[in-house]
Formats: sequence, C-alpha cells, structure tokens
Amino acid sequence: MSMAAQLRRLSRHPVATLRSPIRAGFFTRRHPELGHLIGQVRARRLTFLSHECLIDLAEAVLAMERRGLPGAVVEAGAALGGSAIVLGKAKAPSRPMKVYDTFGMIPPPADRDGRDVHERYAAIASGKATGIGGETYYGYRDNLLGEVGDNFRTLGVPAEAHSVEFVQGLYEDTLRVTYPVAFAHVDCDWYESVMTCLRQIEPRLVPGGRLVIDDYDHWSGCRTAVDEYFAGRTGYTFVRRSRLHIVKAG
Repeated sequence: MSMAAQLRRLSRHPVATLRSPIRAGFFTRRHPELGHLIGQVRARRLTFLSHECLIDLAEAVLAMERRGLPGAVVEAGAALGGSAIVLGKAKAPSRPMKVYDTFGMIPPPADRDGRDVHERYAAIASGKATGIGGETYYGYRDNLLGEVGDNFRTLGVPAEAHSVEFVQGLYEDTLRVTYPVAFAHVDCDWYESVMTCLRQIEPRLVPGGRLVIDDYDHWSGCRTAVDEYFAGRTGYTFVRRSRLHIVKAG
C-alpha cells in the first residue's frame, strides 16, 4: 500500500487511546523499574502523555534495543521532561540521546497551521494557558531547562549517566542531525517545527528505525506536515498505537 493510501486510511480511523490497567500491570510485572518510573512521571505531572502513551514509547525503545539497532534516540519537544525521562531509562545507558527544545516559550505558528493551532497559540501568548494538571504552563517558567535536568536526577535518570544531551533553541537553529537515528519522538505541535524535524531526522533514520509523531491527531499543522512529507515516499509503514508510529523498512 502506498504512503498516501496508508495516510488516507489512518485519517479515516482516528486513534483511540487505550485505558487498560491490565496492560499497565502486565508491563510493570515485566519491567518493574520502568513501570514504576512511568507511574512517578505521571504522578509528578511531568507530561501531558497518558500512561498508555508512555508505555508505547518505552516498549518501542526496548524493542529497538533487543534488535540491536544502531543510532541515537532523539526527542524534539520535551515540556517538563516526562517522556524524555522514560526514553532515557528504557534505552541502554551508553546509547546517545539528544533532547531538543526551546526550553521556554513555543514559537508562533505559521500560515500552514490551521485555526485550532492559532487559537491555542493566542491563549499561550496571552499568558492564560494552564499547564499539566492546572499548574503553571511550562513555557512561562524562568528556568525550564534547569527544571528538566532536575527532574531527570530526581527520578533516578541523571542525564550524564545516561548519555542524554539537552540542546536548547529553535529547531531551525539547533537541529542538525548528522548522526544515525534509531528512534525519534517528535512532539513539537506546529507545522514548521514538525517539518523541520522530519527533514532533519528522516534521512538519518536507520533501517528498522521509528518515528513517533505525538500530535498527528491533535494539531492540524502537525498532520499537514506529516502528510506532505511522506505523501510521495516509499519504504515506511504507518502503525496506529496510542500515537502515530512511522517505521522504516529493514
């Protein structure tokens, strides 16, 4: 099936987030440290992602390690670091991981973003946005990068010991992917940010590597960027889990 056909099929069947305590319990029995960590990340309100989303990310990285795929783990869009902490724990400590973010205010959307995105940004820019669990929106915080590093250490995944590097700045200025990538979590909302990530990461994705697109079903600009980028490309399978997974053949 062509990429365009896969995308059309996916667009007709929106993701339904799983809410299964049985699955969470099974995962924790198999991977007690990771299962406990995911619970802590959720309890501390370090991510907007559900328990099931975090399990999906962890399982994908564990599968990557079992297969012995070469390359780095990349996250674009960290918020308070919750999903990055899970990824950092799931991967081998020696495997490099880069976390890209402005670690501050999200940049404004562009013309290719839809009304939903512009309305959300207007709320953020007005200072009226709320964060996870009603707390202060992370983009308003004075030292978000420091907070993220502290969250890694507090939850027992210190960045230095797990080969995690934080890269601060706009993606168009900082995202220069010159290394192989085994796994990437793209969680950066707007069209231009997502397109920049795809242009930089996809050519470096190793056979069997995986992109997880967090906002494909949530923000119009993200969906447009993914649809445009992959419309004429072959060699990828699109998989519905709690988020859209794009897997390179190999």
